[in-house]
Amino acid sequence: MPKTDVQCRFCKKPDFVYKHGIGSGGHPRFRCTDCKKTFQLDYTYTAHKEGIKEQVVKMAMNGSGVRDTSRVLGIGLNTQHFKKLKPKQITHIPFNNIQLICEVDEQWSFVGKKSNQRWLWYAWEPRFKRVIAYVFGRRTSATLLKLLVLLKPFKVRFFCTDNFSPYESYLPESKHITEKAYTQRIKRQNLTLRTRLKRLMRKTICFSKSEEMHDKVIGTFIERYYFNALES
Repeated sequence: MPKTDVQCRFCKKPDFVYKHGIGSGGHPRFRCTDCKKTFQLDYTYTAHKEGIKEQVVKMAMNGSGVRDTSRVLGIGLNTQHFKKLKPKQITHIPFNNIQLICEVDEQWSFVGKKSNQRWLWYAWEPRFKRVIAYVFGRRTSATLLKLLVLLKPFKVRFFCTDNFSPYESYLPESKHITEKAYTQRIKRQNLTLRTRLKRLMRKTICFSKSEEMHDKVIGTFIERYYFNALES
């Protein structure tokens, strides 16, 4: 078995890597006997190179559209790195024993065409400046109920919302505040999300073509910039 000094790009162990033939593009291929994965050091297609996937995601998190990313990184428009994203929700936080104040609001967007609306509903904790939970769906009571299910593990003392009727129907009256003064911070956060993510901008030619990509990009942004900060 021919040995080589190449380090495995997955487990980072150089002692278990050996040559494993030639790839379809004519570049040497390697296999790691420890993690059982096959890889190459050189690729004909730029999108396969190490580090490109992370650059694609970072550009999406900073307002770049698909065509912007394609031009800057020299990759195809149909590169599907986003399909492998798996954004998560949080079920506990370090200050889980503290009673939370959740400002709740819904943010409009669309997928494919403006008649196909896709709303982001989320709960914002103004003292910690963090998103606590989020869901995607229509602007209906059913979507609100999904959000409330995600908020069950937390001790929420007050819900601050606007006067949208589903809030009055499903939030406990003793915990519900509807004054605009108590939703100013989440409204400002809506603007931050629209500024950072092109898919949420109202006046732009950048929009999602599938609900899967729409939800994964926005969900990954929330996970990276809000959930990871909560758990660290």
